Amino acid sequence: MESVGIDGKDNGYNKFLTKLGISNKGEYWEIDHSTVDWNKSKNHYQFFFDYENNESEITDWLKKSELSKSEFLYTWLDWNDPIIKVKTSDFIQNWNEFYTASVEGMVLTTTDGRSFMEFTDDWKYNLNSNFEIKPNTKK
Repeated sequence: MESVGIDGKDNGYNKFLTKLGISNKGEYWEIDHSTVDWNKSKNHYQFFFDYENNESEITDWLKKSELSKSEFLYTWLDWNDPIIKVKTSDFIQNWNEFYTASVEGMVLTTTDGRSFMEFTDDWKYNLNSNFEIKPNTKK
């Protein structure tokens, strides 16, 4: 894990996502407490991720997803922390710990912005992505 030297606060992370081509104008907030505007994403997959014994099952799905083809991911965990770059393999093996470390949901993106995912920060506990993680979850 390493800092990319950019503060995420004061809309820094939203601007960072916009530069990567990820729409995040808050239009999906009322629907799903989502930072990403999933209405503007070409593909949208979604499933409930907070269930008993979910860690190994979701880890296996992530290993099989197109996310595993990327070497690194960007994310932002806490208001006081900078945006970070993490090894994708580390995230996949420890996704629940990363999620737990995030304070208000979490958006992750590949370094080129082509693949991105979001753990919502509300009671719905949805995992949204623009690529398939869990089979048959396209919205």
